[in-house]
Amino acid sequence: MDTSQWLIVATACSGVAAATWFGAKWWYGRRLRALELRLQKIDKARQFAGQQALQARRQVEALQKDLAAQNEVLARAQLATQRSRHLEDALRAVSAAEPSAAMPLAPAHGFADTQPLA
Repeated sequence: MDTSQWLIVATACSGVAAATWFGAKWWYGRRLRALELRLQKIDKARQFAGQQALQARRQVEALQKDLAAQNEVLARAQLATQRSRHLEDALRAVSAAEPSAAMPLAPAHGFADTQPLA
């Protein structure tokens, strides 16, 4: 083989190498862009899920605070109800024990006296 044949073979090999490199760059570049788009979508979905979880935590916290406040109000209402029942029971016991002290004396005609008793 003389020099011109070696030059043709070297030029052909470099042309094939360049064509292979451009073909691989095009082929794998498409795949890399597709994978990058998928990665961006996954990242957006992850961020959205994180925001949703944070919002859900805040809502749960607010609901727990509201429930605690309602339970406190309910406990106070039950305590007030128990106290009023106890007071009513005590008044009933006193009125049953002393009927004359519980009922004031009223005049026979039903009206209060307006004239001084002198």
